[in-house]
Amino acid sequence: MRSQSGLVTGLLFSVVTVYAISFASLNATMTSTVVSGMLWVALLFSSSASLPRIFLSEEELGTGDLLRLTARPHAIFWGKSLFNCFQCVVTGTILSVLYLGFTSKAIAVPWLFAVSLVAGCLSLAGAVTLCGAIASQAANRAVLSAAIAVPLLLPLVSLGVSAVRVSLGLHVRHEDVGSLTEGIGAAIGLVGYAGVTLATGPWIYSAVWRS
Repeated sequence: MRSQSGLVTGLLFSVVTVYAISFASLNATMTSTVVSGMLWVALLFSSSASLPRIFLSEEELGTGDLLRLTARPHAIFWGKSLFNCFQCVVTGTILSVLYLGFTSKAIAVPWLFAVSLVAGCLSLAGAVTLCGAIASQAANRAVLSAAIAVPLLLPLVSLGVSAVRVSLGLHVRHEDVGSLTEGIGAAIGLVGYAGVTLATGPWIYSAVWRS
C-alpha cells in the first residue's frame, strides 16, 4: 500500500492495453462477444502482471521469515487477498470505463454487468493470490505461479465472458449472445468461484506455510 507499485502497474498496463485494442479496432464494428472477450483479456493480463507480486516480493526481499514469526498464515493470506481484491476491483472499474468509452459500446443490462465485473474481479484476485501464495517459496516463483494459474483461470474467463457478453448485447439486434438466464447463471458461477477461492485459500496457504 505504501509503494502503490501494484496499483500503478495494473493501471498503466490497463491504459496501454485499452489503447492498443482500440487502435487495432479503429472504425470497426465490434460485436458484444468480441468486446467482452477483449475486455476480459485486458483485465486478465493487467491483473496477472501485478497481483502475484504481493506474495513473491516477500520472499525476494527476505521478509517472509519475519511474517512467519509475527503472524498466522490465515491472517497473512486474508490481508494480502483483501488488498488484491480492492486493487483488482479498482483496476477493473477504470479499465471497463476506458474500454467501453473507446469502443462506444452501450451496456444493455447495467446491473448484470456490475455484478459480473465485481464478482469476476474478486474471483480473479482470489485465484491469482492463491497461486502466488502456493509458489511463493519455490525457486522459480514467477514461472510456477503462472503455470498454476492457467487451469484455475480458464473456467473463470469462460464464465466472465459469458456474463459480460449477455449484459452488453442482450437487447442488440442481430446478435446472438444468449438469454438473460444464461447471463445470470454465469454471474452466479463467478460469485461461487470467488467464494470457493477465498474460502479455501487460507487453508491451502496454511499447509504450504507449514511445509
